[in-house]
Amino acid sequence: MNIRVSGHHFDISNAIREHVEQAVTKLERYYSPLIDVSLTILQETHEFRADTVVNVSSQTLKYSIEGEKVYTAIDLSLERMGTQLKKLHDKRRDRRPDTHSQPAGGE
Repeated sequence: MNIRVSGHHFDISNAIREHVEQAVTKLERYYSPLIDVSLTILQETHEFRADTVVNVSSQTLKYSIEGEKVYTAIDLSLERMGTQLKKLHDKRRDRRPDTHSQPAGGE
């Protein structure tokens, strides 16, 4: 999995980078494998915006949120991305054919 953390008008510290990497590894609980995760932090006047882009096998998921503090924006963005990944996982699991519902003896 590729993890990329970048900032626009904002310098990414090692503490922020480590925080993001730890939070992103938790996203694999919802969907695996994650191919690429990109988180961009933009500093606006008094707010921070966290844009998260996750590439999985056949789709790209995006989420953006604003917050007054950096860590709040990061955590909310990754939390909502986890929700999207869980929905995608459940959607794909529901499309599989149900082999257990048919009787086994031909009756």
